[in-house]
Amino acid sequence: MPENGANVRQRKVARTLREWRKSKGATQDDVAKQLRWSVPKLSRFERADTVAGPAEVIAIGTVLHIDEAERDRVVRLAMASFETNWWSAYSSEVVRGDFEDYLEVEAAATKLRSFEIHLVPGLMQTAAYYDAVLREEFRTLENDLVAARSRLRKERQARLDDADHLLDYHAIIHESALRLPVGGPEVMYEQLNAILARSELPNVTVQVLPVSAGAYPGFGTAYHRVTFGPDHAEGVYLENLHDGLYVEQDDEIEAYTLAFERLRERALDPEASARRIAEIRDSWA
Repeated sequence: MPENGANVRQRKVARTLREWRKSKGATQDDVAKQLRWSVPKLSRFERADTVAGPAEVIAIGTVLHIDEAERDRVVRLAMASFETNWWSAYSSEVVRGDFEDYLEVEAAATKLRSFEIHLVPGLMQTAAYYDAVLREEFRTLENDLVAARSRLRKERQARLDDADHLLDYHAIIHESALRLPVGGPEVMYEQLNAILARSELPNVTVQVLPVSAGAYPGFGTAYHRVTFGPDHAEGVYLENLHDGLYVEQDDEIEAYTLAFERLRERALDPEASARRIAEIRDSWA
């Protein structure tokens, strides 16, 4: 997150306020004078250095003659940005860096597109698989921290079964992730069974990118592209060794969107993918 501490929705509000002004051909000085604000005050709202609440959104929208429906949409977004999130109960050791941004948008997501190379996607990982990953990656990790991260993972996975806020989830998994012996044969057998069970949900699509595909679009990069909110905003989360990076610039997001579509075309279709997963699962028996 940026140093000012603004969350994803608050930064989205700030960008929208800036876009409103520019769309009307107005300068910061023009708007500030009408509001009887200083230019630095307006600038802070447009950069999310100071978080804009509903009153500020209404004031700026009114002087710029923004359509009422559009203004009210951003007011709702501003109001929602102050809500307490369920993951706030977890420490910064559990929710690190930009992962908080990703949790925010994942919780509000309507669509999620994931590509994993060496790991089973988090929303489909079994407890035993995740435990094996954690303990190998962080050998000195204390048991209570392992337990906390496992609880967080379980709460995130509940989105796949939330009928009131259904998540359209499409995961492409490189075949190598299904063949790496994470935790041993028993863990992998259970894990692949879990993927097959999840793939039968009406809101979940699973495809396997076979090893035979060779080089592929976005070679070597795993990512999660998320669509969220009333305006179908998008973001991309990239994981790295220490924490991760949340990307929200439109041109960068477009690159991942195109890469995922090309991967979808290269991967086995869902039915063939299920057969390949079952074959690999049986090899772990």
